[in-house]
Amino acid sequence: MLKKIGFHILFCFASTLSINAQIIQLQTPSLTGRNAKCYYFEGSRTDSLETVIGNSGRATFMIPNENYRGMAAVTIFNAGGIEIAVDEPFILIDCNENDFNHETVVFPQSNENNFLKKIFTTRNKYVQQKGWLQAGEHIFPNSPLLSHLQPEIEKIDLAMQMLDKEIEASDLYISKYYQLGNFMNRLVEAEHNGDTKMAKLIRQEMEDSLDITSLYTSGRLWNDAFSYYIRLFDYTENNDTKQKQYAQSVLKTSQRLTSPYFEAFLDANVKETEYFGWLDAQHLIIEGLLTKYKGFSSSYPNLQRAIGTYYLKINKSLPPIVGLADSSENYDKLLIAFHDSDCSSCINEMTRLMQIYPTLKEKGIRVVSIAADINKDRFEAETSRFQWKDKLCDYKGFTGVNFSNYNVMATPSFYLTDKKGKLLGNYFSIMDLERNL
Repeated sequence: MLKKIGFHILFCFASTLSINAQIIQLQTPSLTGRNAKCYYFEGSRTDSLETVIGNSGRATFMIPNENYRGMAAVTIFNAGGIEIAVDEPFILIDCNENDFNHETVVFPQSNENNFLKKIFTTRNKYVQQKGWLQAGEHIFPNSPLLSHLQPEIEKIDLAMQMLDKEIEASDLYISKYYQLGNFMNRLVEAEHNGDTKMAKLIRQEMEDSLDITSLYTSGRLWNDAFSYYIRLFDYTENNDTKQKQYAQSVLKTSQRLTSPYFEAFLDANVKETEYFGWLDAQHLIIEGLLTKYKGFSSSYPNLQRAIGTYYLKINKSLPPIVGLADSSENYDKLLIAFHDSDCSSCINEMTRLMQIYPTLKEKGIRVVSIAADINKDRFEAETSRFQWKDKLCDYKGFTGVNFSNYNVMATPSFYLTDKKGKLLGNYFSIMDLERNL
């Protein structure tokens, strides 16, 4: 798995009650002895709780944050899972079936989740009814009965509008979640159609009013929203300005956010710039951040790494690699590979690096690997398979001098420089590196 600093997924067992937590209780007498999990969300971070359903058919989860207001997912081994809204101090989920899904559960005391079920079932009913009526128009195009279908379709449209108004008027979290879903639908439609007019409206909504607070605990909508938002600029802006426009939008949106949403929002968008290879946009975002908040550092490894890369980029050259011997090898560029022998992603990426090493050598690229290992035997066992000779490690882990000088917050990380140490690119997989060679 990817080796990271500063964040570990919370994994704990809930067995006792606390007044400083939100409680989710399962009552599932037909599923005793099964493992059950609850996942809840804060931005891109997912925390999980695990328990076992007791002989009484009951199990309890406690979300430590008593003010958590958002979505959660509850799963039971070999039975299924559901999404629920969490905005109440106590939620009882009752299921008397062997299958655990939205059709088999009831919420005896939850306004949030009963409203969620109402939205789900009512909208599905309306959509199905409208589909049948519209199908009739195509199947019997000349039937005299068609004159009766249109008024029925209009009745359904009116009923759906009334439901939308009821949802919008509600103070429940699920109302916020539903409106975020509508925003996503508009965003996807604008991106898919390359609709510049709609794109401007969506950008204005993102910058001025989108409920980032509710989005923060929405689960999958968080990543989806920012993934499609950057694509919106890719499809609707001029190639010469789209990265600049995107960076300006991200910075403007961030100005209205407070902690913890501010940092999580920037981290999410910086991740998208890496995925798209929009390094100019990333540079502008970090530049704007550090101009306003001098010396800013982040608890998010990805964002902190981008800050470190920015500092490296604005310098004339990267720091010299401590411990690297002079070489008679004829090379024009240097690839510095930071890795960890106990990291499965690192092992996979270093294997890919070995596969393309002959090509790199032909291109005049010298390879230097630097390990975050603290065990000499483990380091030597892993690096003995590398074809290149420059394999460094000071056995100080992520606090080692080269890791500190290059501000490496996660492995694997690859830095490509020219012979004088000027940064040409920072990559997190060999695939990304190959795209830019």
